[in-house]
Amino acid sequence: MGAETSKGQTKEHFTLKEQQILNNFLKKLSGGKDQLAVKTLKEHITQKVNDEFSTRLVHALVIKKDVTVIPISSLITRLGSLLKGDLENKVALLLNLAGGNSEGIRSTQLIKYISSVLEAYIQFARPQGKGIGWSSGTPDQIEAVAQAILHDLLFESKSFKEVWENPVEDRNIDYSAVEKWYIGSSMFANLHQEVLRNCFPYAPPVPISFLPQISLTPKVFPDLLCAEETLFLNSCLPATLQHEWRFIYSTSTHGMSFSLFMKQIVDKGPTLLILEDQSGNRFGAFASESWQVRPQFHGTHECFMFALSPRVGVFHTTGYNTNFMYLNYLEKNTMPNGLGIGGREELFGIWLDYDFGKGKIAPTCTTFRSPQLSPHTDIDVRRLEVWALGPEEEDSDEEEGTRKKKSALDKDPEARAMLEMMGRGPVSDGYRDEEPED
Repeated sequence: MGAETSKGQTKEHFTLKEQQILNNFLKKLSGGKDQLAVKTLKEHITQKVNDEFSTRLVHALVIKKDVTVIPISSLITRLGSLLKGDLENKVALLLNLAGGNSEGIRSTQLIKYISSVLEAYIQFARPQGKGIGWSSGTPDQIEAVAQAILHDLLFESKSFKEVWENPVEDRNIDYSAVEKWYIGSSMFANLHQEVLRNCFPYAPPVPISFLPQISLTPKVFPDLLCAEETLFLNSCLPATLQHEWRFIYSTSTHGMSFSLFMKQIVDKGPTLLILEDQSGNRFGAFASESWQVRPQFHGTHECFMFALSPRVGVFHTTGYNTNFMYLNYLEKNTMPNGLGIGGREELFGIWLDYDFGKGKIAPTCTTFRSPQLSPHTDIDVRRLEVWALGPEEEDSDEEEGTRKKKSALDKDPEARAMLEMMGRGPVSDGYRDEEPED
């Protein structure tokens, strides 16, 4: 284990350039000396992460408690095995830092450590301009996110719905189970490495979108999500949608109006909708396509529902039906008016009525593997916000790449849907002026 190969020979994990970068960094930290005081090493790491994380990382690097200085060359070798070693090295480091050993670790220890890693990442990411706007969560919020990240390890082979009411048991988890989870949790593996890399910068940061860049930021920033929850939800999205979030609606900015809400979300591309009910429960859904006003369901199997409080969980499609997204606002129509996610008519997984501020939550949802997300079947919407995901889409000609002009019906989805129901579609489509050729 460590920096040794199977033949007992020292293995160089860093490239020569990385060794030089790290050597210069540590020499500067030591004041030009070839040895670095353990006290100085500890002070440096503590500036980057919390004190407990720092103490354990120093112990992993120094090993012997009575050592007061460590040669920089030895430190680089030790860092190589810890930061760039194989899977065995990385899992051993994780267990060591979390307070476990080669035999395993207690589940509560691991939850606490994952929480500290999340806090550490948010601490150094925000000054770099990543995810500016979202504040770090409360200890309870961060722990709930940590439990969701560890779900497959804490509740092996069980969906979020199956164990939604079950408390997390304080039990021992063996090494092989942690290793299996680590292999399947690439998001945390990369996040963990990024936090460690921030303590010892041997190469430029990896451009991974743990937190999205924000565009169309309102004057009053929405506060339904904390930074750690944003990071978790972003990791659940398709990779192409993780880089940019565009603010498009919140009740605090736009008010409680269904027609305005509908106007803000239609034709905006994939979206993330988050709401809070009268008891402070927060939950929502990812819509994989643009919302369209029509008395039929639309969307794709990539849609999912989620919960944020009192617990964090993600609920994916079951394959039972394709009732993913529903948005309707037509007066002369027998179908319900409002926004629905999953389920079926009169029994949606989440329903927001056109009488804005009112809604319903189904006891169960056939479209998604979700429990009842609120203790109330009839909910009062206290707060609501919507983010469009990915860069804003432009209506363009596929062959010539030119922007198309929109008709009045394009701007009024309600009128367009009404004409389609009457069998009189958008007849003006055939009479639009042709775009000039280059």
